[in-house]
Amino acid sequence: MFRIQTYLTNFCLATLDLTITAACFLAVSSSEWFSGTPMVRHPFFDAHQALALGCVLGISLASLFYFKMYHSRRMHGVFADLVILMKAGLASLVLLEALAHFMGDFYRSLFLIRFTVLTFIMLGMARVGIRICLSQIRRRGLNTKGLLVVASPELRIRLCNKLAACSHYGYRILGPIEVSAYTPASRSSLFEKFSEVLRTSRIDEVILGLPSEARELTGDIVNECESRGINVRLVPDLFPLIQSDTQVYDLGGLPLINVRLYPTEYFGYVVLKRGLDLAMASLALVLFSPIFLLIMVLIRFTSPGPILIAQERMGLNGRKFKMLKFRTMRYPETWDPETHWTKRDDPAVTPMGRWLRRSNLDELPQLLNVLKGEMSLVGPRPERPFFIEQFRRQVPDYMVRHYVKCGITGWAQVNGWRGDTSIRERFAHDLYYVQNWALSFDLKILTLTLLRSFFHPNAY
Repeated sequence: MFRIQTYLTNFCLATLDLTITAACFLAVSSSEWFSGTPMVRHPFFDAHQALALGCVLGISLASLFYFKMYHSRRMHGVFADLVILMKAGLASLVLLEALAHFMGDFYRSLFLIRFTVLTFIMLGMARVGIRICLSQIRRRGLNTKGLLVVASPELRIRLCNKLAACSHYGYRILGPIEVSAYTPASRSSLFEKFSEVLRTSRIDEVILGLPSEARELTGDIVNECESRGINVRLVPDLFPLIQSDTQVYDLGGLPLINVRLYPTEYFGYVVLKRGLDLAMASLALVLFSPIFLLIMVLIRFTSPGPILIAQERMGLNGRKFKMLKFRTMRYPETWDPETHWTKRDDPAVTPMGRWLRRSNLDELPQLLNVLKGEMSLVGPRPERPFFIEQFRRQVPDYMVRHYVKCGITGWAQVNGWRGDTSIRERFAHDLYYVQNWALSFDLKILTLTLLRSFFHPNAY
């Protein structure tokens, strides 16, 4: 059973949407009429135009309902309605274009497009304004809903902290019920405790985060809530696996939950970060080309061997690639280049190579890896497969650092965790970068690289 308040709210919102739509229709048609165009041969508003307005309002309302504009989205952001308005507007435009030839000579070629654009702008402004006003009202304790959380202690704390940080949602948490150790024998007592809270408090919504073995209790609670007209939201029993923040996708009504946040699925990471990499790597190659050539000459005349080396490293999603570097080690090698770990005052490093490592100029050829898309300017430093096999056994979740592209510089490097330093601390900084990626964060790391990384004491 749905509450009358929900019906009244949706009725008011639908009335507002129709009023704005009608006003936009009349505004566009009046501009057509007053422009004196030959296409308009009838009075400003007659039966023909009334029929057209009726069709427009009917199709617009049907589109808004179809795209679930009037479903509750209390937990959505301020601009959540704009996507639905865009979908509904495009659908209405297609349907009205199909019906346009039944409307006589009223429509000009661009009339419907002008009407659709104006309607989207006006409805969008109205919806954003309403959400902003409601957010401020709810922060002050008005227009709130009573929420009951039934979950394990850990999940209850996480949910309550999230809701407390989002006061603009307008939820009051009433008597959370913790289910710490569920057994079939405790089913009746827990359900009685739940029913008692419903009888003594005004509960509008319930969030259930029960373990999978409490399936029967979950069913009892859902049935009880539905009999009272109370909305129920379920949290999957995946607490040990998923992060506190993640992404949820809808696959034809089937929810898909990411175990972690994957920055590579963000538009900003795929497009903006790649654009920044291409622009800055190209600029750096041009600016440093004289230094690039000078280093090549110095390496050639100070020690025998190749100028560049290509080492196998592991990058995004664990894919292997050949990373380029200026050669800094003696040649021919008397050690295995795939397993040798360089330490301070390593005799295998040439005098020229020691200076290149201290200045980080040995990394310049990796700008070519950036242009190829194998690396980024900023990200966790790529490592050799031999050491990755060791680190993944020593450090839990070590492979999470491969959810983003590896970089020439990174958060760990600008904080001094480079060279022969703690792998756990280095990974902690890499993990922080993966979880908090932003384009502004990349720019900060690039700035700190210029200020801190050249001739760093841990570079050898």
